[in-house]
Amino acid sequence: MHTLLFVDDEPDIVDSLQRSFRKGYRVFGANSGADAMEIIDRESLDLIICDQRMPGITGDQVLKHALDKQPQAIRILLTGYADMESLVRCVNEAQIYKYLSKPWEPEMLRLTVVRALESLDLSRQKQLVTDALSQYVSHAVVEQIMADPSRLRLGGERKTLTMLFSDLEGFSTLAERLEPEALTALLNDYLSEMTDIILDEGGTLDKYEGDAIIAFWNAPLDQPDHAVRACRAALRCQARLAEKAGDYQAKAGSALKARIGLHTGEVVVGNMGSRWRFDYSMLGDAANLAARLESANKAFGTSVLMSDATWSATGDAFPGREVGMATVPGRTTPVKIHELLARDDATGSAAYQAALALCRQDRWAEAEAAFAASPHDPLCRAYAGRCRQAAADGGWDGVWRLERK
Repeated sequence: MHTLLFVDDEPDIVDSLQRSFRKGYRVFGANSGADAMEIIDRESLDLIICDQRMPGITGDQVLKHALDKQPQAIRILLTGYADMESLVRCVNEAQIYKYLSKPWEPEMLRLTVVRALESLDLSRQKQLVTDALSQYVSHAVVEQIMADPSRLRLGGERKTLTMLFSDLEGFSTLAERLEPEALTALLNDYLSEMTDIILDEGGTLDKYEGDAIIAFWNAPLDQPDHAVRACRAALRCQARLAEKAGDYQAKAGSALKARIGLHTGEVVVGNMGSRWRFDYSMLGDAANLAARLESANKAFGTSVLMSDATWSATGDAFPGREVGMATVPGRTTPVKIHELLARDDATGSAAYQAALALCRQDRWAEAEAAFAASPHDPLCRAYAGRCRQAAADGGWDGVWRLERK
C-alpha cells in the first residue's frame, strides 16, 4: 500500500484530498510546513502533494526537505497562482515530478497520482532486478540485460558455454578444525575474492555449493571469446590464492588450494525457477563433464584441467600441456584433457613432452626415468607411477580411468 502526504494550509483542501484517496492508500495530511516536515522525518512516504503559498514554511521548502530526507518519494507542487520564480526554484532545488494548478480537475489529479506511483513501482522493480542480477553478473552485463529484459524470460535455450567448476582441497578437514564463526568468515572472504574475478571477466555466477563455485560464460550475453575469458579467470583465481596464501595460512592454519575444471559444450541455460523466483542456471551433460574435470585434478596433482574443446577454443592464448585421454565417472567414452598453466609454470613443458612421447612409444622404462627426472612436478610423478605399472602389466592403452568423483 502506497503512503501519501497532502500539505495545504487550508484544512478543507487537505480533507478533500484525503477523501479522494482514502481507498487503497495510506494517507497523511498536514496544514503547515512544520507539520509536514515532522511527518516526512517520521514516516516512509511514496508521494507528497504540497501547496506552495503557506504561512512560514513554503511549499518549495517542504519539498526540498523531502528531497533531502526521502529522495525516492515523488514530489508534486500544488499552487493557485503562477509564481514563476518559486516554480523554477521547486524544479531546480526540490526536483519536483509535476506542477498542478488550483483549482484542479479531480480526475486529472487522480490520473497524475496513479501514473506517478506506477512509475515509482517500475523504478523499484528495476532496482530489485538490478540488485539481484548484480549477484550473478558484472554491472556492465546488468546494464545490457536491463536494456533487453527478454533475455531473462522463463525457460531455457540451447547454447554453447564455457563452464567453470571450482572446489577447495581438503575443505571438510578444514571445516572440522575451525570454529563456525572463523570458518564462515574465511569462506566469505574466499568466495568474495574468487567471485570478483569471475564477474570481472564477464562470467555469470551460477551458484555456490559450500566451498564450490559454479560459473559460466557466453550467457545471458553472447561472448565470442568465452573460453579465453574462463581460462583467464581460472588463472587469476589461482594467482589470487597464491597472493593471499600467508593471510589464509594465518586464518586457517594451512594454505587454501583450489581445483578448477573447465569445459566448453552445449547445455540448456535460462531461468530454471519460476516467475516468482530468479534462478538463472544451466543443465546438461557438458556441465557434468566440467565438474568431473575439477575432480580429476586429484588424480594428477594439478590445479586447472580443461577439456580439449576448451583448449581448442582458446587457440594459443595460454600455455598448457596435454594430459592425455581419460574416462571420468558417468562417462564411458574417453575425453582428451589438458592442464592450463600460468606462464611462470610452463618452463618444464619441453621435458614433459619428451617424456610423454616415450610413454606413447611404449618405452616404459625410459619414460618412467624421464618423468622421474621432474620429481617436483605432480603430473610427472603420476605418469612415472603409471609407466612403472605399465611395465609390470606388459602394457597400457594410454587411457586414464578415473573412478572417484
